[in-house]
Amino acid sequence: MGNGRFPAANQIAFSPSDSGLVVLRTTFGIVLSHDGGANWNWLCEDVLGVISSSNADPVLALSARSIVAAPSPANGLVVSPDTGCAWNTAGDPLRSELVKDLVVKPGAPDTVLALTSTYARDAGADGGPGYSQHVYGSADDGASWSPLAASIDPSAPATSIEVAASDAARVYVSAVRGANGARTASLFVSSDVGASWTERSVPIDPNSESEIYVAAVDPMNADRVYVRTLGRPSRLLVTSDAGETYQAALSLSGPMLGFALSPDGSKVFAGSVEDGLFEAARDSLAFQQVSPIHVQCLATHGADLWACSDEPSGFIAGVSSDDGRTFAARAHLLAQPVIACAAGSSAAQCTGAPRQALCAQLPGCADDDGGGTPATDGGGTPQTPASTQAHGCSALGDRGGTVALAAAGVFAAMATRSRRRKPPAGSGKR
Repeated sequence: MGNGRFPAANQIAFSPSDSGLVVLRTTFGIVLSHDGGANWNWLCEDVLGVISSSNADPVLALSARSIVAAPSPANGLVVSPDTGCAWNTAGDPLRSELVKDLVVKPGAPDTVLALTSTYARDAGADGGPGYSQHVYGSADDGASWSPLAASIDPSAPATSIEVAASDAARVYVSAVRGANGARTASLFVSSDVGASWTERSVPIDPNSESEIYVAAVDPMNADRVYVRTLGRPSRLLVTSDAGETYQAALSLSGPMLGFALSPDGSKVFAGSVEDGLFEAARDSLAFQQVSPIHVQCLATHGADLWACSDEPSGFIAGVSSDDGRTFAARAHLLAQPVIACAAGSSAAQCTGAPRQALCAQLPGCADDDGGGTPATDGGGTPQTPASTQAHGCSALGDRGGTVALAAAGVFAAMATRSRRRKPPAGSGKR
């Protein structure tokens, strides 16, 4: 459970069609809320097909009616059309592809794009080793997929994908080549939804920056792109001409795990565990630290800024209404109740052994004895909060995200443990 890593949250995703639906990705599965984070329910990694020995987390996206997940580093894609209970494996052409990133197309909440990068000994341009790299699209919430017209250079392993909100045909993909001092980074730009790609160089220090990610595209300007580097230090690079030139806007001593834009793009947020949370105006890019919280992801939802953090900061998921200066806790490091689903559903396997393994790792299971069995109304019927009954997957119990913390000494000890984690790319994404 968590694959030996310290339990943590590292991505927040919001439904484009249900303002109350929030999905929090953690190192021990995902937790879902249908009421804006007041109550949460747990879904185990087993349902998503995550390899038990993997230290990578699944790639997630929420479309209008589905949760779409890629169990990286395993190949394939799974889709839940009822937000958590039933999970269907995507068939061809994605069955044997490694999905590196997912994005829901702005303004088209039923449309999801999947970026693949699958190594093969004959995938190179000359018939040698390389990466088979494509962008696949689904216009029906992940039920069916088809490839976009042009593949991406097989010599540059892709890392992330974003779509411009102001130009639905503009797609950006980040990639790297080589290793150590010979490493280079590129931004692949398409102005025709992937029918063709133009490669543009991204300036990195090959000795200290190992990867790049498209953090976001300005919602008002399709040419303005934010690129985040992975390294120590890590940097935020900004281009206003679709990758022709760059400005280094922020440097952090630790990996930049969080990035987000306000809905109109006028405010820019970034942060790390080591450096805290920074905010700047789009026009000036003069970043100032606004909070010392340990940032592990960032995302905006309307006027609110959400963050993944840790218990020493006061929460693993919190929300701010004052641009990150203060946060209200929405979730703590507790074993939330299991999603209640029909006996034959995919999610039903989260009770029993997976639940017991979670309960051995986290506090919060006293009400179900680690077996996932909820309290009943005396007649054997699980007690289910009314706020979740209409969503296909009823919650077990009503433990909210703002319950009291466990003993401070427990969390202080847990905070000292090290863990490996590939950082998010973009607004709360890996």
